[in-house]
Amino acid sequence: MQKIINFIIYLIVFSLPLYLVSFKIAWIPITVLELMIYPLFIIWLFYFIIKKKKIIDCKFYIPALLIFLGATISTLLSLDIQVSAGIWKAWFVAPMLFFVVIINSLKTKKQIKNIILSFILSGSIVALISLFYWFNENLTYDNRLQAFYNSPNYLAMFLSPLLFLSFYIYSLVKNKILKILLIADYLLLITVIYLTYSYGAWLGLIGAVIFILIFLKIRLRYIFLFFLITILFFSFQASSYKFQGFLDFSYPSLKSRLVIWQSSWEIIKDHSLIGIGPGMFQKYYLDEQINFEPYLEWAVPQPHNIFLAFWLQTGIIGLMGLIWLLIVFFKNALRFDLCKGRTSIILIVLVSSMICILIHGLVDTTYWKNDLAIIFWLITALMSKVGRLSD
Repeated sequence: MQKIINFIIYLIVFSLPLYLVSFKIAWIPITVLELMIYPLFIIWLFYFIIKKKKIIDCKFYIPALLIFLGATISTLLSLDIQVSAGIWKAWFVAPMLFFVVIINSLKTKKQIKNIILSFILSGSIVALISLFYWFNENLTYDNRLQAFYNSPNYLAMFLSPLLFLSFYIYSLVKNKILKILLIADYLLLITVIYLTYSYGAWLGLIGAVIFILIFLKIRLRYIFLFFLITILFFSFQASSYKFQGFLDFSYPSLKSRLVIWQSSWEIIKDHSLIGIGPGMFQKYYLDEQINFEPYLEWAVPQPHNIFLAFWLQTGIIGLMGLIWLLIVFFKNALRFDLCKGRTSIILIVLVSSMICILIHGLVDTTYWKNDLAIIFWLITALMSKVGRLSD
């Protein structure tokens, strides 16, 4: 039974993009990804009860519960409970059930390796398909690559953490041919991320690589130094007109975000305790229009900041849970004494992946999507198991 559970876990990680395929059962909308997670949880729960196993002790449970509680309360008090409930189900219930299954199923490093391999295969296929969109000039109106995603940023947010997680596999591989293939895969992923022209993604990648360069062993720093140089080269070559004036507050992308953040803060002032409900940001954002000059962006489903998104859509309880969870995450990393270089590669890639998500999350909502939510809880679950796994 455990082998079946493991296989379904790997399959779900590989199938993350299938959240885009949805249909209805009766009147309830559901995605293919959810349809895989709920049976997995039921199978695991049945196996758990039959074997009379004990729940694995985990410091992440309480902050996770706070996030879930905040999202639930905000959903129940939402002006449109149908919209909020759909997001609550897909972006909180399903990913957190998956989180519980992983924490209580991971026993060996081989399982982590297989999970990350599943993610690499998924991301590589997505990247290759994305290149077909590029060569066929199937781009957004401003010539950005989004492939089959709703936004170029979503494509970049899906692929960015994978760059760091895949380094764990690179560290395990001894065969030179496989190493070359992995390097080629890195270049493929970087190219696709570059073609999205997602500034947040580049900020996240550069911030995470700088972290690695500070804490990684000297002999491995050269690899990441090359990685950083590559990222910088791509970012500064990303069409001069794209990056021209990026730090100028009159630059459209940044200027629109400033207005979105200002609007978000005005909404928070009136709904700081319980929030406005998942999926309700655009309605409240448009209602704030009378207090601002004409918006540069009207279709804004999320506030372009992960912390604002949690506060607005899960209330103060959910925000406290997120902050608590992140504190536990990084405290768990510090227990392995990063500064003295005694940590494992898996710990480094998990921390750098989370840093990438958080830095990018300062200008985008790097949790608020089906696949992104699962990636967030997957990285958190893997962190909870570091140091407890057998070979």
